[in-house]
Amino acid sequence: PILPTGTAPADITVDCITAVPAADPLLITDEADNNGVPVVTHLSDVSDGNTCPEVITRTYRITDPCGNITDVTQLITVHDLTLPTASNPANINVECIADVPAADITVVTDEADNCGTPVVAFVSDVSDNNSCPETITRTYSVTDSCGNSINVVQLIIVDDVTNPTGTAPAAIAVQCIADVPADDVTLITDEADNCSVPTVTFVSDVSDGNTCPEVITRTYRITDACGNFIDVTQTITVDDTTDPTASNPADINQAGGVAPAPDVTVVIDEADNCSVPTVAFVSDVSDNNPCPETITRTYSVTDACGNQITVTQLIIISDPILPTGTAPADITVDCITAVPAADP
Repeated sequence: PILPTGTAPADITVDCITAVPAADPLLITDEADNNGVPVVTHLSDVSDGNTCPEVITRTYRITDPCGNITDVTQLITVHDLTLPTASNPANINVECIADVPAADITVVTDEADNCGTPVVAFVSDVSDNNSCPETITRTYSVTDSCGNSINVVQLIIVDDVTNPTGTAPAAIAVQCIADVPADDVTLITDEADNCSVPTVTFVSDVSDGNTCPEVITRTYRITDACGNFIDVTQTITVDDTTDPTASNPADINQAGGVAPAPDVTVVIDEADNCSVPTVAFVSDVSDNNPCPETITRTYSVTDACGNQITVTQLIIISDPILPTGTAPADITVDCITAVPAADP
């Protein structure tokens, strides 16, 4: 017997199994036989069981009127070489490293492939090692069933732009400039920040230039790790309201004459809580009596803030010395009636 003849369709390559065309005996166009026109039929599709590529052997049978057959085969190679697609997830901005969300493959929402649904997987987080801001590049892979893969990236920008918080120390009042306490950052006890523990530093003491009272504005600065800061101020009022002290000078008793001139040095124990007070003569006031006459001498003792007391010294002037004079000469008269009248 003489077998019929015919040429198999050309081999083809497709991306996806769904792209494999249906069998079509009409693709064999040159079937022939010595004894009539043969019939072409599809016999089978047999896969090699592999993937990427998978090779399907498609067999057509050419049969002549006498039942003589010839089988011809077409190789169909299924091999996906097309990359999947996906968009980069939207970038996100957070304030603190603790706010960086965990990797989440669902942020890739439009992954697609020509042959099926690709798989999204987390790959890595890579920091630029900067700070304020720090940029973390988060990478996801999008892979199809044949291992074709692309990466998409999401930028996570970590930048703390929120100021720290803290409360200024309570205002204080002192009597003397020497009583102003040294600056002390530990007086701020509630410093806080959204991302880290802030640092407290002393900035300055600024006086209003006045006295009695003088107001000093003390400034502390609260700074976070990104350099965001606030300044808080404490008011220190310096105002001496305490009177100076001094004892009354010793009284003076003198025999006659005039009172000695005022002498501020007779006040010897003047003192003040803040400064050396000034002693000044105020007045002499007589009681206008004689024998003795008492003069009340007053001195003022004044500190730098004008707080003042007075002290007094009594000056007592008396005359304990007997007067002198000569008696008139003795006389002799004849009669009692001749005694002259007394005549000072």
